[in-house]
Amino acid sequence: MIVVLAAIVPRVWLGREPARLFDGDRATQDALAREVIAYAERDVDEGAFHTGSALFDGEWAFGTHQMTLLALGQIVLEHPELRDAYVPAMRRAADRLVDAGTLRFAASRWGEDPIAALDGDHGHAYLGYAALALGMLRAVDPETPHAALHDRIEAALARRLARAPHALIETYPGESYPPDVLAVAGSLGLHQRVTGADHRALLDAWSRTFRARWIDASGYLVQAGDARTGEARDAPRGSGTAIGAYFASFVDRDMARTLDEGLARRGHATFLGFGGVREGAEGDIDSGPVLLGVGVSATGFALASARIHGDRDRYVELARTAWLFGVPVDREGGGRRFVAGGPLGNALLLAMLTARAS
Repeated sequence: MIVVLAAIVPRVWLGREPARLFDGDRATQDALAREVIAYAERDVDEGAFHTGSALFDGEWAFGTHQMTLLALGQIVLEHPELRDAYVPAMRRAADRLVDAGTLRFAASRWGEDPIAALDGDHGHAYLGYAALALGMLRAVDPETPHAALHDRIEAALARRLARAPHALIETYPGESYPPDVLAVAGSLGLHQRVTGADHRALLDAWSRTFRARWIDASGYLVQAGDARTGEARDAPRGSGTAIGAYFASFVDRDMARTLDEGLARRGHATFLGFGGVREGAEGDIDSGPVLLGVGVSATGFALASARIHGDRDRYVELARTAWLFGVPVDREGGGRRFVAGGPLGNALLLAMLTARAS
């Protein structure tokens, strides 16, 4: 009996809050959002992270602001009555997202400021992350002062994508990542919806090439490729597939479904009601730790796709694992924070937990 209870009680208890989040419960979402807002009010920069790499510290600060905008915007779209409470933090995150100090990590790789170089031909694919976040801001705050910059970034990304023979542009010199390019395409899809701009011809042509070249027969997404030759430079990975499925939902529902099916068919693993996603390769800074083949990042990222495609059971199984290792605790004032997450982890998890069909 003790063994049976030990197997059942944690599964039931750790599934209660995720089930409410899947259902869009406002109070449960808001408790997590309050802590993400608290981080936004501190103006997180690379000094908040200690990865041992200035590049990764900068990327993580950039990602914190991006995921803050996506998470809070998704909640506002689901609960419009929270707009006035959330938009000030979103505006603050947007200011930080496009600040030259935040973008210093990328400028150091390219030798040029990415905003000043928008008329140039270098890829700067990571700008897709910023553009997607600014699109989410415009969806709930059409009067944002960043609207003109958002349009300029999207115009530059569209031009670069149109000139990419293998549907890839570079993130950094000599480095191209299909998940990053899905963020670029996803940003254009969202830009089209919130502004009325017409990117359909470009995105249709891009999607056909991208699907044929960068989605493996397993349904997993190739992690890295050569933008010039179209050759793969890394194996398909669960983490890239999971975050890519989320980005794809903004631009190509069929592609998002294909990637989700790969995650469910090849990637999903479960034990006693706790779910995970197989990485398919050794761990690195992007995948996080890989334990018995299951990747930490892949598991967290896959929450978004499960919710977007209405897979409640898979979502709750994945979230149980996130709760077990993330250690959520109540905070003063009604907030709720994942102790193991930090600024990026809390913003990213909230974005994945609240993802919605576009």
